[in-house]
Amino acid sequence: MADSQPKTLFENFRIEVDPEQIDESVRNLTAKVRELVDQGRYTKVRIKYRGKPLMKDIPLGVFVATEAITFWYTGLLRALVVNLGVRAVIEIELVHDADEKVAEGVAHYMDGEVELAEAAYRDALRMKPGDVSALYNLGVLLRVTGRRKDALAALEQAASTSGHPDAARAQEILEKMKRGPRTL
Repeated sequence: MADSQPKTLFENFRIEVDPEQIDESVRNLTAKVRELVDQGRYTKVRIKYRGKPLMKDIPLGVFVATEAITFWYTGLLRALVVNLGVRAVIEIELVHDADEKVAEGVAHYMDGEVELAEAAYRDALRMKPGDVSALYNLGVLLRVTGRRKDALAALEQAASTSGHPDAARAQEILEKMKRGPRTL
């Protein structure tokens, strides 16, 4: 099945910060984020070092404002490399509000609140049509609640996207569903 969803340039990336070239590192970071702004898919930026956020998530619009990024992040990066005294690798994670809705849905599902979970997954899909995680989780929920036809549709759409962990999980469930129930 062909993937009808546009591919994103990247959702997570790393940037190496050289103590001798902090300004250049900031320019590279800004250029990468601007490419993603043009796609219009993300709403927040999370900056991490060694897997841990350095600060709260930043609205994408604030992040790409040249004056703000030069003032704020050059200072942050400069302080980081001065403290470390060596090159540092900063991880940049781009976050979409739909990702937070999916996480909210998962929390509701784990609490047994399937109606709230379904609403959160559907909200995520309105925000980000074709979101693989939302489709996968919605498909699982629909399967568990006995709506097989709808579950198959959601899981097939999720499985049609290559390279995403939830797409592989969706494919596994589809294969089990198509084999039918096992008899002992």
